[in-house]
Amino acid sequence: MLDSKKIVKVVSVVVASISFMGIGSGAAQAASFTAPKLGVSEVAPTNPSIKKGDKIFVVVKDTKNQKVNVLNANGKKTAKKVSMGSTFTAKAVKKTNGKKIVKINKSQWLNIKDVVKD
Repeated sequence: MLDSKKIVKVVSVVVASISFMGIGSGAAQAASFTAPKLGVSEVAPTNPSIKKGDKIFVVVKDTKNQKVNVLNANGKKTAKKVSMGSTFTAKAVKKTNGKKIVKINKSQWLNIKDVVKD
């Protein structure tokens, strides 16, 4: 009876030590691996900035809700909305409260993220 317990203990210690050796060798292999050199990154073209007098086009990223909120001069949402695909002429562009906004009417503004240059 004692011999079988000793044998089980010895076998379990041997299995545990072999598994630790396998983990250690994998870590050593990972440490010696050299990563390939990366090329120079390309700069993605940015959208041209919208200026006063430019034609703008309303784009919606949410496909379920096809409308964009209209903002006031302070960048706060109003109850009005504009449909996707509407075109306007930019009356003015300004930055307020950390948002860049475009004036489309006398008192209506749109977030610059919701429009693209036509």
